[in-house]
Amino acid sequence: MPTEIDERWPGLGRLGEHRRLLERAIARFREDARVAGLVVGGSLAHGAADPYSDLDLYVIARDEAHDELFAERDAAAEAVGSPLFGFVVDPLPGGSIDHIVVYEGLVKFDFMYLKESDFEPAPKWAGCVVLKDASGRVGSGVARSEGLAPPRPSADELLELNQKFWVWCWYVFGKILRGELWEALDGIHGIRTLALVPMLDWAAERPQEGYRRLERKTDSEAVVRLEATVAGVEPDALHAALRAEIGLFRELRAVLFDRGGLAFDAKPEALLESEMIRHWVARGAQ
Repeated sequence: MPTEIDERWPGLGRLGEHRRLLERAIARFREDARVAGLVVGGSLAHGAADPYSDLDLYVIARDEAHDELFAERDAAAEAVGSPLFGFVVDPLPGGSIDHIVVYEGLVKFDFMYLKESDFEPAPKWAGCVVLKDASGRVGSGVARSEGLAPPRPSADELLELNQKFWVWCWYVFGKILRGELWEALDGIHGIRTLALVPMLDWAAERPQEGYRRLERKTDSEAVVRLEATVAGVEPDALHAALRAEIGLFRELRAVLFDRGGLAFDAKPEALLESEMIRHWVARGAQ
């Protein structure tokens, strides 16, 4: 006889282990009075699951029971299946505490524990599937999330990022000149992760997902610009990648600052860049 899971996700039958784990998880949490809501997110909720997809289950706990419920996370995970590995991700303020588990069937399951009072409409809930809603708050929040525009960075966030970017550039440049190439490589990746990828999403006015599906979301010109920021562990390649990051940052900053009516003092970065050029030329002359 078809179950609720079969009716909601008819294609999940081909992903037998995903189906079994999700069914057990629902059974574990649904009748627990401490659980105010259950929400499935990710590719499963959007009908795009494949054998490598995670299972994303938000366990919305009543505020007074959240800590107790989370303390039982290992027992809950073991009731669902046979864990191979697991760890806890520290939450952002107002966010969920995530217990990440990989099961014997090589399925990654993200149990995300969230306080009921912290559940608010947000773009990330759009398209998610509500499996339990004790008070009506969860279903209402998911419904109100449909069509919400992704949050924009504040003026203060953009101005602070502009300051951080140039500090990071000088740090990475110094690592290249000192021959600390692995640190320089890590720094270049950090600039891309912390500045350029978020700015690409902000400029395109799309949700923040980091590198997730970036290949599909980004236009061909931006892909070429991003590829130029990837380098091998060699001074000239690292320097070229850093210069590419500076060029892309300036283009994205122009879009975002113009949109927000923001201005900045160009003199400090001009000074920093002139020093970078001077030191790089001197290096080549040695």
